[in-house]
Amino acid sequence: MIHNILLAFSFAKRDFNERYVGTGLGQFWYILSPLVMIFIYTVIFSDFMKMKLEIVDNSYAYSIYLVPGLLAWTTFSTIIMRLNGSFFEKSGLIKKINVPMYTFQLSIVLTEGFLFFISMTLALGFLIIVDHVITWVFLWMIPVMFLQILFAFGLGVIVSLFTPFFRDLREVVPIVMQLWFWMTPIIYMASMIEERYPFLLKYNPFYLFVSIYQDIFLYSKPPNIEKVMLMFIMTSTSLIVAGYLYKKMISVIKDII
Repeated sequence: MIHNILLAFSFAKRDFNERYVGTGLGQFWYILSPLVMIFIYTVIFSDFMKMKLEIVDNSYAYSIYLVPGLLAWTTFSTIIMRLNGSFFEKSGLIKKINVPMYTFQLSIVLTEGFLFFISMTLALGFLIIVDHVITWVFLWMIPVMFLQILFAFGLGVIVSLFTPFFRDLREVVPIVMQLWFWMTPIIYMASMIEERYPFLLKYNPFYLFVSIYQDIFLYSKPPNIEKVMLMFIMTSTSLIVAGYLYKKMISVIKDII
């Protein structure tokens, strides 16, 4: 088990080093990509939305609201979609070397999780630049991000186990993720839908995470115990279900990929 985890770190390191091999800027893209995203949404949306959304006393209030949710969603959706196709992506290696499939899947999560922490660190730098207050409450970001990554891992593994049997899932999952994005208050405010479509908030597991990020970034407000416990239960459940299905299905999957 420990050997496979260390191997996953090795695969993640190789993935990290090879992703931008051959490009002019190389690994600088890992920093440039989130910086460009933050810049675009800051410049384009802040001036456009600041008169409509009086969130906090800062001309970049909408960007402060938008950035953490957008970066969190990017990592969440990327993990699920990469895991969804992981059996096909790594089928050659699975057949050649005797390594458990979860090792490759764990390496994907390690890579995307590391990029998530880089992105959120840059987002904190953005808060400093726009003169927004950062307090000790921002330390809550670490466990919330960790739980989000594990939750995405569990969901991604579950979906990936069914994809070899229902190959249309490779096309369906990206569409579902797009719909999920627009049903989550990331670009718009939760108050816009809470009266007419309250179920989109109540039964949307990702909204639990994004609402915490928004509260921390905007108001330096820590999550309440109920939200933390619910996140822990959701994450634990997804991992338990993923582990159970993996043990039941992996031997059959190896025979059909």
